[in-house]
Amino acid sequence: MSQSQRRFVRQLRLAGVEGVRKSEIPSGCSDLLRELQTCGATSERPSGRGSVFFVSNANAFELFVQDRYPLGLDRDLGDVEDRASGVQLFADAKAARRGRFEGVFARSTVLGATLNSDDGTIPVGQLTPLAGGAAVCFGDDRKWSFRGVVAVIENAEAFWQHERVLPDVDLAVFASGRLSERVLSWLASNEMSDCHFVHWGDYDPFGCVEYLRLRERCPGRTRMYFPASVAELLPRHGKRRLILEQVRELDALRTMAFDAAVTELIAMFDTHRRGLEQEALLMHGTGGASSPHGGVIQSQSVPSRRPGPL
Repeated sequence: MSQSQRRFVRQLRLAGVEGVRKSEIPSGCSDLLRELQTCGATSERPSGRGSVFFVSNANAFELFVQDRYPLGLDRDLGDVEDRASGVQLFADAKAARRGRFEGVFARSTVLGATLNSDDGTIPVGQLTPLAGGAAVCFGDDRKWSFRGVVAVIENAEAFWQHERVLPDVDLAVFASGRLSERVLSWLASNEMSDCHFVHWGDYDPFGCVEYLRLRERCPGRTRMYFPASVAELLPRHGKRRLILEQVRELDALRTMAFDAAVTELIAMFDTHRRGLEQEALLMHGTGGASSPHGGVIQSQSVPSRRPGPL
C-alpha cells in the first residue's frame, strides 16, 4: 500500500461517520476503496451534489487496517531506516526514501586506476577490460577516494562504452539517471576533493538540472561535456518529447544560476523545441570539437596511468 493510500485510510478513520467527500479521494485510491467497500468497512451516501465515503463498520475497518498495517497507521516515516523497516512498519518497502545500502558502478580505461579506502583498493582499471567495470557499495563507514578526472554519466548505454566519447577521463561513474543524494555526497566529499568532474547526460532540461546539481556541490571543478556537434545533432536527431515532458524543469532552468553551457542549450531548446539523448554522440565517436562553453577537462591523474595506488 502506497503512502498516499495510507494517508487516505487514516483520513477515513479520523473522519468517522462524517466521511470523506468523493471529490477529495486521491485517484490512486480507487481500488483500495473498492476493497474497503467489499469487506463491508465503508459505505457511500449522497451529500449535496456529490457523495461521501465513511466508515460504516468499525470492526471490519480495523481488521482491514491490521491486515495491511500490522503496526498501525500512526507510525512516522522517520521510523523507516531502510526498505526492510518499510515492509515491517507500512507493508511498503518504498516507504524508505533510500535503502540501507546502495551500489554504484565505476569503470576506467586507465590501467592503474584504483578506488582507495583505509581497508584496501579496488583495481578499477584492471577490472574494466576483464569484467566491464567494478562496483562499490555505500552504506557502511568505509570511505572511498580517487584522484583525477571523473566522468559522471547519466545513461547505461553511454556509461558502458564511455571511452568512445570520453577516452581521456580517469574514471567513469554511472549516475543511473538522477544522481542519488548518497552518491552526490560521495562525489562532494573530502575523499574526492582531488577530482575534477565532467557531467555527460542527455541534452535536455533534466540533464541540465542534474549537471547544475553536481556543479553546486562541487563548485569550480565541474564541467558539462558539451561538444560542438550537439548543435548539429539536436535539430536532426532530437526528440520533441524531451521538451514537452520537461516543461517544469525548463522553466526552473531559466531561474537558476548563470552557466554558459546551460544558457546555450536553453537557446537550442527554444529554437528547435527538442532535446537530444546523449547516445546520439555514440554515432560519431568522440562527438566532435568542444563547445567554447563545455568539454572535457584534461586528465590530471598522470600517476594513475601506472599500476599501483593513485
